[in-house]
Amino acid sequence: MRVSGMVRAVVAVAVGGGLVWGAGEATGTVDVTKGSDVRELNADSTSGALQQARLTCTGPDRAGAAGSVGAKQAVSVNGASAPTALLSGAGSDGSVTLGGSGAKTTDFAIQRGGVGSAKVAGDVAPQLDVRDGLAPGFTASQGGLVDDASGRGLTLSSCGAPVRDGWFFGGGADKGRVARLVLVNPGATPATVDAAVLGASGADANKSVKGLVLAPGERKVIVLGAFPRSLANAAVHVTATGGGVVATLTDAWMDGETPVGEATSNATAAPAKDLVIAGVAASDAAPEVRVAVPGPDDAIVRVRAIDDSGAVAADKVRTVSAGTTDAVTLSGLRPGKYQLRVTSDVPVAAAALGRTAASGRTDIAWAPAATAITGLTGAALPTAVPGGRATLMVSSPKGGAVDVETVTDKGSSRSRITVRSDRPVVQQLPASVRAVWLRPADDVSAYATVLVDGKDAKGGLSAALPLLPVSTTGTSVSMTPARG
Repeated sequence: MRVSGMVRAVVAVAVGGGLVWGAGEATGTVDVTKGSDVRELNADSTSGALQQARLTCTGPDRAGAAGSVGAKQAVSVNGASAPTALLSGAGSDGSVTLGGSGAKTTDFAIQRGGVGSAKVAGDVAPQLDVRDGLAPGFTASQGGLVDDASGRGLTLSSCGAPVRDGWFFGGGADKGRVARLVLVNPGATPATVDAAVLGASGADANKSVKGLVLAPGERKVIVLGAFPRSLANAAVHVTATGGGVVATLTDAWMDGETPVGEATSNATAAPAKDLVIAGVAASDAAPEVRVAVPGPDDAIVRVRAIDDSGAVAADKVRTVSAGTTDAVTLSGLRPGKYQLRVTSDVPVAAAALGRTAASGRTDIAWAPAATAITGLTGAALPTAVPGGRATLMVSSPKGGAVDVETVTDKGSSRSRITVRSDRPVVQQLPASVRAVWLRPADDVSAYATVLVDGKDAKGGLSAALPLLPVSTTGTSVSMTPARG
């Protein structure tokens, strides 16, 4: 039902994982140029404005896992509509529906530029359908806070596009560390998935998954488990045929009965010779950058940590063999927040791991390499983080102006920031922030990540959320490179 200004959104419990644009017949033109990730767009053939967006999240990583005690694990689904100031000509009439079979429903209202949230649980992958005037410039994320005998940590991931070829980082050989891969097929045809787990000796046949078939709408949690020493710096390469899949990787780490942390991450940016990890936090525990080399040639990899003054605070070089992974530890960094630049003579994939402290009850956060942003981007942020504060980090290889708008329950605030070449802007967001939006000026390419920090009586909490491009028009079926 369409309501002028306000939109009644119907939310059903349980969550699933990824963002699929559109369903049904596109009214715009079709430009099929690459056989990689697919975003199906429904567009108005007159204005070119997006008319329908369908987003899916991967949901609780324990619900549905073999032998898991987390069947009732809950996460929050957070949605945000882009503000009018950053999206000219956007409508305010439309509908948002988050549904799942057999689920109890909850209503909430959202308007153009507004935000909404719903707690969900269970082994289900519902879809968030956004229609008409609210479809352009809509984004969603899922967040969770695990705090029980089996683990503790803040998780945050995007409800992003399905991937046919994606790289994920997490897990390790530490005692009490477990990796869980969540896969969702949001399409109308079966998808066949391979998940190769790579380490120092290449792919490990015992941990890898081959030929897993997901029926339309099916969700599966694959417990990759604890890794052997050869997979201490593991990367998971997910490929799908027959259709794309939405995926996240959860890294859950316990040291005996002491939680080290938990993190859920999306696919990293596609392998390249020059990658930007837009934000990572350093404490007395040094950040670690994992690198995977997908091609047939060894890689000479350089990792630089750059602070907000533009100074290079760490500069490390490592040779990584073809078809393997390795890690670069950025020792010697002062506590703070940094941009990382990863360059190589051959394409590589990379992500960074930060930890709130070197010992005791801590938390971890995986920050994948970010995707370049030339248009609108935004993120819906969690609200129930103890002592929670969010930090926006923006960088640009060539520099330029970026418009930023933050949204709280009481309204929004807009500013223009100037980003200097290879000098990250570190902007503390209001404690009550619900969403943040960015739009670079013309001809400016930027990278952005939101770091969320929290703290309670048990210790620190941390999560990272790279910002992804947000669709506003749908004049084509867009084939984009895999973010992984």
